[in-house]
Amino acid sequence: MEYTIYELLFFLFFYSLLGWCVEVAYMAVRTGRFCNRGFFNMPLSLSYGFAMDLLIVLLPTLEGTWLLQAVVLMVVSSVSAQLADEVSERITGQRLWEQEERFLFAGKRLGFAHTLVMSGIALLMLLLVHPVVYLFCQMLPALVLKIAVAVVLTVLAADFFAVLYAMKKAALPEGMQILSEELQEQKENFGLRLTRMIWRRLKKAYPNLRPAKEQEACARPADVFAGGLCLDKIIWIFFISALGGDLIETVYVKLTADIWMSRSSVLYGTFSIVWGVGAALLTVLLHRFSDQEDRYIFLGGFFLGGTYEYLCSVFTEVFFGTTFWDYSDMPFNIGGRTNLLFCAFWGILALVWVKICYPPLSRQIERIPALAGKILTWACVALMACDIIISVLAMVRYVERASGQEAENRVEAFVDMHYPDEMIEWVWPNLRIE
Repeated sequence: MEYTIYELLFFLFFYSLLGWCVEVAYMAVRTGRFCNRGFFNMPLSLSYGFAMDLLIVLLPTLEGTWLLQAVVLMVVSSVSAQLADEVSERITGQRLWEQEERFLFAGKRLGFAHTLVMSGIALLMLLLVHPVVYLFCQMLPALVLKIAVAVVLTVLAADFFAVLYAMKKAALPEGMQILSEELQEQKENFGLRLTRMIWRRLKKAYPNLRPAKEQEACARPADVFAGGLCLDKIIWIFFISALGGDLIETVYVKLTADIWMSRSSVLYGTFSIVWGVGAALLTVLLHRFSDQEDRYIFLGGFFLGGTYEYLCSVFTEVFFGTTFWDYSDMPFNIGGRTNLLFCAFWGILALVWVKICYPPLSRQIERIPALAGKILTWACVALMACDIIISVLAMVRYVERASGQEAENRVEAFVDMHYPDEMIEWVWPNLRIE
């Protein structure tokens, strides 16, 4: 696929920003504090952007030769980092990033393990993030894209010369140092002042309002990650249950039908969205009854699980024109969307989950380091969001292709090229078009 110069520049800036965020997050986990690792004042690390641009252009030309693609992936990932170090050293006259002296192909800037990690991250970006970024880029009007690229280029150039000028100065004058410190203090206190101002307004409007930290349901110790039942913990429950549910269904199909069948809800990864969302709902709605008698939890799971499964079936049929399961040939079914036997399974599952599985799982989640947990949580959310968007687009085009509808724009052509019918039918073998 051919890209315009403006599209490649857009990708350059986007992945430079994303790379900067990843590196800052990594250093924050290691040091426990924020540290701008970029050469520029802007949140950009151009080495990541250049590497991704090269991979976006080169890898499609090597389609079908996976070994050569892997070699190119590793070489580009490592050489781009090494060149960035070399260029920065020649410009500034000093090493900006200290690295251990470990062998890497033809240089000694980075270690082989580091190269593998960088290559793996680049592969994830290409598979999960880039399709979404490309689709977003296609949705932008051409004029808007050109203006945005021009503005970023201008600001980047000014930033570059400003950094060079600053590095020529040994130190700021004393008065400038004091001013800089005052500005930094003002910036750090701005968020606190803004929060207090908003809270005073809310208290006047709602006298009975209490801070969220005072609410028992979301109470969380300051030194514990995901303490209590909070959003972070619910997200972790979703991912763990989505992964576990997919594995359970896969093993169940193997034992009952003696075939290995994909049960994933998304194109990339073995995740069952139905299981993940179901576990999150059961946790939110039933955890407060953990001290109650077992029959109350069973009944709650019975009705909640059955209703949830029924609504999921309706949702996929209405919005996508497809069905993923049909229980019409089973006794006690309700419109073929669920049945009383599976409702009982939901009740048993709720009881086992609330009484046995959730308490130790909750404790293990809370043992994750706070900063690392936050970063990992929202990184997984971002990747899953991209995965879901790609999966939805691929499913929609699968249905449209079945009805003979040709691609009408570059987005649909992109989806048709990368997600053909064979791939869709392998990932979702039970998919039926209504």
